[in-house]
Amino acid sequence: MIKGYRQGTICVTKMDSIYGAYNKNSSDKINLKTYFDEYANEIEPKDSLKAEESDDALLLSCMGVNLKEEQFSILAQYCSVDHLTVPDEIPRCSDSRNMRRKEVYDFKTVPEGTQLQTLLNLKRRLRGKQKVVRNSRFRNEILVRYDDVKRIGQLAIPGQDIIVYIRIYNPFFHRNHYTNFDQLSRKSLNCVIAILGSQTLTQLRDKITCSSDGIICTDVSAGPKGCSMLLAKDVYKSGFFYIEGTFFNDFRAPGNKDYSQVIREWGETRNLGPFDTASMESTRIDSISTRFGYPWVYQHQGSCEHLIVFSDARLISSKDDLAISCYPRIHKIKQRLTRYCMMCGVFAVQWFTTEHSRLPHNPCFFCDTCFKSYNYINGEKVGTFKAYPYPGNAAVEQ
Repeated sequence: MIKGYRQGTICVTKMDSIYGAYNKNSSDKINLKTYFDEYANEIEPKDSLKAEESDDALLLSCMGVNLKEEQFSILAQYCSVDHLTVPDEIPRCSDSRNMRRKEVYDFKTVPEGTQLQTLLNLKRRLRGKQKVVRNSRFRNEILVRYDDVKRIGQLAIPGQDIIVYIRIYNPFFHRNHYTNFDQLSRKSLNCVIAILGSQTLTQLRDKITCSSDGIICTDVSAGPKGCSMLLAKDVYKSGFFYIEGTFFNDFRAPGNKDYSQVIREWGETRNLGPFDTASMESTRIDSISTRFGYPWVYQHQGSCEHLIVFSDARLISSKDDLAISCYPRIHKIKQRLTRYCMMCGVFAVQWFTTEHSRLPHNPCFFCDTCFKSYNYINGEKVGTFKAYPYPGNAAVEQ
């Protein structure tokens, strides 16, 4: 995290100068607990914040009957609109308006002399006189649905508990001349995590997926079946969040190191700081005072750095998933390109080789089947090469 301390990294004390372009879009510093306590007190009537009855319960109430869940499910199947058909009926038409990429109106059909600004803009755009600039910032973000999650345990209280959305970005190599907003906005999103205000920073950290936390890449060409496949996150457990001048360190494991110590010592020699430190495992999300829309830092595995941005926060409602055990959860993910096997071109990569005596490619990427069938005969290694498990993209965990 210190310029000059490690190549390719930046000093956290200079974030305002490096990421100053974000200041125009970031909020003032907000303490989540104080802000939402004041907000909740202003809401009237408070009865509107209570959990609403489910649609099924309201329907049974209108029917004036008391059915068990299984009986209601059978009744719903019998009364399905799919059964309201007759022989030779014309198939139901699907509404494809949302699938169209072209506008519904042709500019030739726009009445002459119209003063409606929407139609005038449409006419200019379709004639090619106006360049269309489409915002692709959130285009490839995929909403993650959780239909089969077991919802057990304590429930969050609508109107009292806070839900916070935090954007986690993939690590990148920083270059000092990338100081304008256009360059900063190109950082690749990893995921958006939804977490409750009552949960801690360690729970947030455990939900962040990164390939550097995966399998430790050691040469396993002698026998890939018997390799130990140690995970880096189980061996190197240290890490910290840097938010608003405070280093939140993870000390859950006895052997964890304080990554921020060298940064704080460096800052003292240059009259920078002072910096505060806190325990990650004892810091609730709603106790943090931070700016929304401003990038902070998550560091782990020694030198792997991620920008994190608090993007949104609100009171949880009855329409949200209220089971506390379901949080933190991956709310959105960024669409990624899959790397395919260089042999078959069908399956995703699971292994890669270097210094291969029988291949012109270095490195060469394999799926599991091609890797074992090409490089081994009866379990014996063929030729000389080094083999490693492919780190790939960490799977989204529920």
